[in-house]
Formats: sequence, structure tokens, C-alpha cells
Amino acid sequence: MTKPSDNAPTPSGDYTHAVKYDGGIMVSSISNRRDISVFANPLHRFNGDNQWALGLEALPAGMEYGEMVHAGIDTTEYLQAAGSGPGAITVEIRKRGGGQWGAEWVRYVVGHAHDGEAPLDVPLNLPHSIQLVSQYEVFDADEASELFYTYYKTGDIPADYALRPVEGYTAAGGLIDLRDGVARPVD
Repeated sequence: MTKPSDNAPTPSGDYTHAVKYDGGIMVSSISNRRDISVFANPLHRFNGDNQWALGLEALPAGMEYGEMVHAGIDTTEYLQAAGSGPGAITVEIRKRGGGQWGAEWVRYVVGHAHDGEAPLDVPLNLPHSIQLVSQYEVFDADEASELFYTYYKTGDIPADYALRPVEGYTAAGGLIDLRDGVARPVD
């Protein structure tokens, strides 16, 4: 866990990002002066039970985390990871796009580039479910840390990763199932 001095605001007094731990049971605001350890340390402690998830989202300029949540914009764009150990982590990104499916934002599973369809046959045990991903969508804590740090600094991940769409979101709050490549509104 970070020390209070590690969370010191930037010289302008602003935090830039929110880090969520284990499904949001704890949230910490951080400045733009952190190093990769803010992500590497929790990712290396993943155990699939009481330390299993990490999320990162940018804070809008001049807005604190609580204000962002109250405005209903805390989950529109983010990077998140879940895993059952430091060598068994899946990473997801939610970002703007998805007009071809009638969506404003899409949540994708991040993977390594590969040819063809890959079966979802690698189980990751989490506290309330088993997440099935392909072998190309499994990361170790070091590579996941690099993805988080790049997202923290740039707002995106490197373009050479594959993205498998799983859910779309409409501006009105609707959900679109994209898991099999066909857009299906969820009631």
C-alpha cells in the first residue's frame, strides 16, 4: 500500500488517476509522478482470493474521485486486470468507440497478437467466478505492469496488442453483448 507522501498531489494540487483494488473495495488517488511500482506491487501479489484485481482510470481535470463517481463517469474508460496469481493475469481495457455495434464505449480483453481464432480454454480462478481466456490473453505481473504504466502515462496501450471485444455500452446506459462477434442488446 502506498504511504500518504506517495499520494501527494501534483504541484497544481491535482490528482490525475484513481487506482482501484479488488473490485473497488479500496480506491486511491495518485498524481502523475508515480513510478511503475504502484502497479507492479499489487499485480505481483495477485492470489485469486483476497488480492485479485487492479483498475486504473484517469480523473477528469479539476475533478476529485468522489465528484467523478457522483457525475456517473467513473467507469467510462479504464484499464483493469484480474488474476489468480502473478503469472495468470488477464487485462481488459474499456475505451471510446464501437459505433459499428451501436456503442459509445467497448470493453475489450487484451491479448498478444496471434493468427486466427483462439479457444477460451485457460481458466483464471477469481473470488466469485472462473474467467476463461485464451492462451494469448494471459499475462504475467511484469508485462501487465508495463501495460498499466503505459496506460497511466499515455491513456492507451501499445497498438501491437490484440483486442477481443466483449461488451459495448451506449450513451443511455445500455449494454451490448459482443462476445461472439455479433452485437446483441442485453435487457
